[in-house]
Amino acid sequence: SDSCSQIKALLGDYDAIHVRRGDKIKTRKDRFGVARSLHPHLDRDTRAEFILCRIAKWVPPGRTLFIASNERTPGFFSPLSVRYRLAYSSNYSHILDPLIENNYQLFMIERLLMMGAKTFIRTFKEDEADLSLTDDPKKNTKLWQIPVYNAEETC
Repeated sequence: SDSCSQIKALLGDYDAIHVRRGDKIKTRKDRFGVARSLHPHLDRDTRAEFILCRIAKWVPPGRTLFIASNERTPGFFSPLSVRYRLAYSSNYSHILDPLIENNYQLFMIERLLMMGAKTFIRTFKEDEADLSLTDDPKKNTKLWQIPVYNAEETC
């Protein structure tokens, strides 16, 4: 869409990450009252300090980083600004507001913006060649595991 080209022009040369949290990080308690998740590393891997560590090898400092996410906590990704210039679709609401009627339309525009990035990092790996924030599989996990929060490697 034309609005998409306008935003791309404003972003210039940029990279993008899609950070899926919300629905995907929910836990449920087992019969012993222990919280378990289908994606045991996802909550950790999608926090700013872990994202910084993970993407350092793919996205050089000083780059513009477009972030698309269903995380609603204000300032959640702010720690990434120590290394990157952060951009969100909400920065372009003057362009998008007149056009967007629902979340689905917003996601379609965000998708086009992510696809237009020089380097695009997904939440989950979908193809072998994909860069991803987590190594947890996206689908077909029936195993509810205890979430892991500690770092396994140093940055």
